[in-house]
Amino acid sequence: MIIPTDISFRQKLYDHIKLREGYKNVVYLDTLGKPTGGIGHLLSSSERKTFPLGCIIKESIIKEWYDKDIQKSLDACNEQCKILNVFDTEFKIALTSVNFQLGTKWYRKFPSAWKALCHKEYDKAIDEVLYANKEEKRYSKWYKQTPVRVKDFITAIENIKGEQNATR
Repeated sequence: MIIPTDISFRQKLYDHIKLREGYKNVVYLDTLGKPTGGIGHLLSSSERKTFPLGCIIKESIIKEWYDKDIQKSLDACNEQCKILNVFDTEFKIALTSVNFQLGTKWYRKFPSAWKALCHKEYDKAIDEVLYANKEEKRYSKWYKQTPVRVKDFITAIENIKGEQNATR
């Protein structure tokens, strides 16, 4: 298995997540009311003591948090890609972003989507992340909260579906 480690992949990943998460050098409450800072870094209980709401965060701390958070998300992505047998760079960026946003156990929130991905049932996986109930056209909570992020993941799934169809 080839794990991208080149600068361009890392930079593209960094830029993508920074664009989606935003960048704030101050501690703020995220959309769920949780103390956050830097590039979408959810503060731990010990960090909250050191960095209270409104506290300005040094660039070096933001970079340290980001490097740790992105590596954790990328490691989870790499393990998930091994299981899925998918190594497309764009898919890895999207899946790392999913792990960054939803946590490295995101598939527990979307077990049907994960199962569909494992079985290469890509249209079903897309429906599972997009809808809470497809027949009623009721969107998932994730889609309602961050539609651009879900669309990123859907596009990545559609791309691997297209690649798999092209190789048949």
